Amino acid sequence: MANKWEAYLEYGHKKCLSSEENLFLQGEKGTGFYYLVEGKINLRLLSKEGKERIIDYVLDGSLLGEQGIFEQAYSTSAVCNANSVLYHFSNDTFKRICQEYPEARSIFLTSLSGKIRMLAKTVTMINTPYEKQMAYFLVQLHKKYNHSSIPITQISLAQYIGTSRITVYKIMKKWSDKSLILIGNQKIDILNLPEMEMLL
Repeated sequence: MANKWEAYLEYGHKKCLSSEENLFLQGEKGTGFYYLVEGKINLRLLSKEGKERIIDYVLDGSLLGEQGIFEQAYSTSAVCNANSVLYHFSNDTFKRICQEYPEARSIFLTSLSGKIRMLAKTVTMINTPYEKQMAYFLVQLHKKYNHSSIPITQISLAQYIGTSRITVYKIMKKWSDKSLILIGNQKIDILNLPEMEMLL
């Protein structure tokens, strides 16, 4: 799905945000959806207990906040992880695009259904052991980046699974000793993807 929305940027409203700036907040009423041209955004979910965790990273060429097109509340918060350039598409704009380009609806719905599946899977993973949660997250990022080297820190991993950096370090050391991963400077290389997938 990457970059398939690029053809419709002329219909959108350009928006530039700085690192750590909020794009939208969980529970906020949607006014449309976004397309990320440049940068990186993480999606955060706040639990009923008040614990916030990262559930996904949005990369260049992807849609986000799709539920906002129905003027529904956003199910997550979107926070810039780097200086980012986006385009906003309102409900009216989306209707106009679909009238002129019927294939746009399919691109949008495919992206939306993927986000719904991801959110449902993440919620089911919340109560599983931390090692399983970490394995799931890294495997998903591996698929997203389409290569073994994943640019992520131990702090971000800790935020994802809702635990301490010490717990993350212990699991990563265990995997490193088994030659499942290679820990680099703000990145993790998956050395044995099939064995990592067996942890799920």
